[in-house]
Amino acid sequence: MNAIPSNPNPRRLPDKPRRVHRGLKLNTRLDRLGVNRLSRRWLEYVRAAAADQAMFDEGANYARLGQIVSLDVHPGRIEAAVQGRAARAYRWRLDLPVFEPDVCERIIKALAGEARLAHGLSEGELSDELLAVLDSLGLALLPAPGAPASAPTCTCPLVRDGKAAWCKHGVAAAHLLAERLDLTPALAWSVRGVDPVELGERIRLKRTIDSGAGPATAHQPLDRSLVAVEPLPLDRSLETFYDLRPEIASFETRLARPEVSHVLVRRLGPSPFPESRFRILGLFSTCYDLVSERIRKDTLNGDETG
Repeated sequence: MNAIPSNPNPRRLPDKPRRVHRGLKLNTRLDRLGVNRLSRRWLEYVRAAAADQAMFDEGANYARLGQIVSLDVHPGRIEAAVQGRAARAYRWRLDLPVFEPDVCERIIKALAGEARLAHGLSEGELSDELLAVLDSLGLALLPAPGAPASAPTCTCPLVRDGKAAWCKHGVAAAHLLAERLDLTPALAWSVRGVDPVELGERIRLKRTIDSGAGPATAHQPLDRSLVAVEPLPLDRSLETFYDLRPEIASFETRLARPEVSHVLVRRLGPSPFPESRFRILGLFSTCYDLVSERIRKDTLNGDETG
């Protein structure tokens, strides 16, 4: 049986990528991407992984022109559809393993003594100090320079035929992701399947447990010796109403952390500004922690200056 002859006149692809109606494009100049350490290291990694500088530049230009049809971040993967010169958009995907429970426990243990970093985590922040802690644990939210190269997949011929690991379509998606990370650094946790707010709550819970304070009773038992004498009527004790009796020295109070953290803050209920990026309840929780810690230290040190 004779083989089917190939098309002697294959359709030539256009010289420029096909325009995308309402495509996703960068709103930031290329030289201003990477304002935080995470996004900056991510772009450095992609630059090193790209086949060459020309491909990296072409992918960046794709992102600038709006050739990205879609970009989605899911636990364990980043997916994008990027329109090139072909009739259909190319499908690009990068798989990254989610953080298993034992990995999350390592992070919680490392951050249990870092109240400021734990609060920033709940607020969606991703500071250099927090990234340094992850580095010390040998963890990374996204691949960084020096890390083993991750092999994305793409339906374009270059990657599909194994000629390169990273193509311009992946580079374009990486630039748009870097811009999103500059605006919302906590997005990187989503790739690893971690909710940073929940992780911050677990860190605070561990800090409370590790303090050894244990549950605190709502009211201390009544010391009957203090009420053994029938009190005088109010109109006969106005001048001495606020005086303390000598027996007050034997009255002991047990200063301990409550079993439930941030009781007063929790009673406020949900934030009245659900669409706001500023977590006001998180700020109240931090103030609550700082005031509580100051009172505890002053009490233990016998400071009555107020």
